[in-house]
Amino acid sequence: MEKNKTVVINNKKKDLPPERVLDIENLHVSFDTYAGEVKAVRGVTLHVDKGEVLAIVGESGCGKSVTAQTIMKLNPMPPARIPEGEVTLGDIDIVAAPEKAMQKIRGKTVSMIFQDPMTCLNPTMQVGKQIVEAIKHHRKLSGAEAKAEAIKFLKLVNIPNPEERVKQYPHEYSGGMRQRAMIAMALSCDPLLLIADEPTTALDVTIQAQIMDLLNEIKDETETAIILITHDLGVVASMADRIAVMYAGKVVESGTNEEIFYDNKHPYTQALLNSLPSVDSNKRDKLVSIPGTPPDLLAPPAGCAFAARCEHCMEICKTEQPPEFDIIGDHYAACWLLHPDCPAAEERGELNA
Repeated sequence: MEKNKTVVINNKKKDLPPERVLDIENLHVSFDTYAGEVKAVRGVTLHVDKGEVLAIVGESGCGKSVTAQTIMKLNPMPPARIPEGEVTLGDIDIVAAPEKAMQKIRGKTVSMIFQDPMTCLNPTMQVGKQIVEAIKHHRKLSGAEAKAEAIKFLKLVNIPNPEERVKQYPHEYSGGMRQRAMIAMALSCDPLLLIADEPTTALDVTIQAQIMDLLNEIKDETETAIILITHDLGVVASMADRIAVMYAGKVVESGTNEEIFYDNKHPYTQALLNSLPSVDSNKRDKLVSIPGTPPDLLAPPAGCAFAARCEHCMEICKTEQPPEFDIIGDHYAACWLLHPDCPAAEERGELNA
């Protein structure tokens, strides 16, 4: 049995499991604007292990992408800043890492698949040259060797005729092929962690399924840890090992795929699932939506951020932040309904809090 690995964070030693790829603890990210401080991420704690898929889900603006971009330090500083928290990637203290070190980390230790490949790929360069550029920067191969690697990775992501496609420009690719090219570029330097930020945005349902199947195959073949960011719980149903549900800059519930889908505890998680259309519904059934809007993170509420939209809201929800309750194993949720003194919790009788 492998021993825990020891890393140094903030000049203090910290023990992590040997399979741990990413460890985030109490992360806060703020943006200083003319209107004031936007508290985009407010105390996020999560981890990802080797060969594991963690899905981060939630509405637009809940802090999913900001959390992911902080792992790579892609948020410009200023206006962004990290007032508190730890981000450990492998044995690297990301928060303390200078920009010169991050340039070596990005693409090699951690890679990212962005939402819109058309704006991320250079329209004036052949796709193959863009992948070759990344490979030569991090792996120090010759031009011929890098081109061979680019063709190999285009083939890995199931792009037909990669020897010819490597010479084409982004506009000559379909939307699904551009997304595959982005995945090939992200994988070309064998990263420890792959972040897929809304990788199926603007793709039709058939291509969405193909991209998700491709990410599954990559996980199985390379044991790369994957963070999948999406607002659609249906997209992650067959792929995620664990799911973290975010709302207003916080993780409100986290657990295994089965726990989130079949034994969820937080009203927001339940509302997200209820908003998914069912195959059993007919044309007379109305689509369910979550009333209200997320809070303004320039002035976050004193209590639970979901209180104003929650049908189970109690007085304490409006005034105090709910702690994180341990339900069973690694299943956690931050909701006052789970407090042992709440009648609803007594009926369930399953809390470890």
